[in-house]
Parts: sequence; C-alpha cells; structure tokens
Amino acid sequence: MRSPAARAGLLLAAALVVAVLYFGFRGERVRVDTAQVQRQELVESLREEGRTRVVHRYRITAAVAGEVERLEWRPGDPVSAGQVLVRIAPAMGALLDPATRERLQFESRAAGSAVSQAQARINAAKAADTLAQQELQRVLPMVASGTLAQREGDRAQSQAQQARAELAAARFTLQLAQAQQEAAQALLQQQGASAGDDTLVEITAPVAGVILARLRESAGPVAVGEPLLEIGDPTSLEVEVDLLSSDAVRVAPGMDVRLHRWGGEQSLQARVRRVEPVGFTKISALGVEEQRVYVLADLVSPAEQWQRLGDGYRVDAEFILSSGEALTVPGGALFRSGQDWALFRIEDGRAHLRKVELGRRSGLEAEILSGVEAGDLIVVHPDDRVSEGARVEPL
Repeated sequence: MRSPAARAGLLLAAALVVAVLYFGFRGERVRVDTAQVQRQELVESLREEGRTRVVHRYRITAAVAGEVERLEWRPGDPVSAGQVLVRIAPAMGALLDPATRERLQFESRAAGSAVSQAQARINAAKAADTLAQQELQRVLPMVASGTLAQREGDRAQSQAQQARAELAAARFTLQLAQAQQEAAQALLQQQGASAGDDTLVEITAPVAGVILARLRESAGPVAVGEPLLEIGDPTSLEVEVDLLSSDAVRVAPGMDVRLHRWGGEQSLQARVRRVEPVGFTKISALGVEEQRVYVLADLVSPAEQWQRLGDGYRVDAEFILSSGEALTVPGGALFRSGQDWALFRIEDGRAHLRKVELGRRSGLEAEILSGVEAGDLIVVHPDDRVSEGARVEPL
C-alpha cells in the first residue's frame, strides 16, 4: 500500500502531464492588431500633383522691327486697359515698307473678323448662362425638399459655374480682339511717316491685369513678333493636372476635386471643367515613358480663401471618383489567397480565413461586397504566425 506521499507524487506527475498535453495542443496565443468591419462613408479617389494657371493671359509682342526702349515692368505690377507698355522706335523704312503695310491691313481685317466672332460667342455664352442659372434655381428647391438627389443639384451647380466661366472667357476674347484691331489701325495711320527720334510705336495693354512675365529686359533691336511681356488676370485661376491616361478615362467634367498641400490651412474645392482629348508622352523620375493627359479644373472655393495663390503654384489634387456608404475594412487586413482576396476573421479566439469580394477602394479602406458582415472582428496586418485556426489575442 502506497504511502500518502507517494500518492501525492503520482497525482502531481499526472497533473503535470495533463498540463503539458493541454498547453502543447493549445498552442501559444499570437498577439495581433484587430479592427471591426464597419459600414461607413467610403470615398474613392485618385491623387496627382498639379499647378495653378492664369486662364486669361496675353503675350505682348513687337508690332514693328526697330529699337525697343528698356522695359521697367516687373512681374506683379498692375496695368490698366489701354496703358502704354512698350515703346519702339521703328527701323528706317519699317513704316514705309509695302510688305509691312500689307501685313498690317491683313491683321486689321483679321482682328475685325475676330471681334465679330467674339461678339457672337458672347451672345451664345449669355444664352447658355441664363439657361444654366434658371435650371439651377429650379433644381435647388427640389434637392432641398428631397425630390431630387444631391447629385443632381451638384451637376446643375457645376453647369451653372461652367456657363459663367465660358461667358467670362468670351468677354476676355472680345477685349483682346478689339485691342488687336485698334493696334493694327493705329499702326496703319502711322504709315507714310518717316522714322525719327520723335516717331515711336506705342504698344498698349489690351486688358487690365498684372505683369506675369518680362520676356525682354534691356533696350535694343527687336524683330517683328518678338515676345516682350506677358500679362493676365490673376483672379482667373484654373488648376492643370497631368494624369496617367489610364486614370484620365475615369475622370469626367463636373467631377469634384479637393486641393491639398497648397500652403493654406484648409483644402480648397475645385471642379473638373475639361479633360483634354489628346495625350502626350512624359518621362517619369524612374526613366519610364508614360502617356499623360491634361485635366483642367476650376476653383469653386470663395476667392478670399485662395487669393494668395498665383500663376504656376503647386497643389496636390484629389479627384473624387465616387462616394457613398459601404461595408469597409482596412486595406492592411487584405491579402491574396490564390486568385482571390481574403482576410482573417476572429471567432472564439481563433483566426479563420475568409475569402471576400472587393468593391471600391480608397487609400486606406476597401469595400467588401461579400464574405464578412458589419461588426465582425478581423486581423489587420497578419504575419506568418497567423494561419487557419491559430489562437490569437488582440493587442
């Protein structure tokens, strides 16, 4: 008969064996990052660097060959319409040359035709603007009452803004055409005068604006058509972004754009006006040829928010491709399992592989069409220790 001490030893040994077997089969718990499957707003977007650009700009060129006076203008200097910008002393015979007279007559006739064309464009733009504003006033109350979706209101607002921008562009075109016509006629009136110290051809500003660039600084000889200055209206800014052609096909006029990292505290709002129909080849920083397409967007945020922006400023443009409520998971929870996407769902302390069907994707989130449900706990960034049936413990 065993002594009590012997029986206690046997019981202790049996308990140790049971414990070793239990913990051996049980396995060590893997500590993992977790997240819950959520139903929330998902924004699908693409981002690319862009730059601002003055829409209405005009290049001042030498109207005749001769000696140009030194240009004292500096970028940023304001100018008014009709203000003298450049003075040129014509070369001997420049105003007597029959070829010059013929060219000026042609330019005068062409400018007259441009004036008529610009006036017709203004009439068409006015009609389109009136219709767009009326449509906007009709749609907004229906959107507010819930009769129409917000998307319809956004579309009407975008069309109204585009129509107003087209009207402004048409008026600017008319001003330029009128200025060109007046300049050509003024030069024709000087025909027959002999060049001398008191004979100067004055080139005036066709529109009010600021000096954007001084293309010629010192005095000296100039040829006909040589660029001298560039002026424009800094309040008429647009955003130019070159996208990969594969991304550009997903962008359409009227699409919302958010502008980040432009220097201000808050993002700016813009709207796509045009996707250029022709692409171009660009060499990337890695030396790879890429097909790119220019996309132009108009700023829709109040002007006081971006009044410090100028021509050629850098912005980070985010194009909003789609938005809406969706069942989402963090992108770091997804991985490839054969040809499918999968994730690990935690059930009763164990990780179980679940294949899922993906929908839209944003930078950090992905839409799940099937495979999991809202509220499910999943593993984020699983490592090689996490496998089917592995015991896991949230961090």
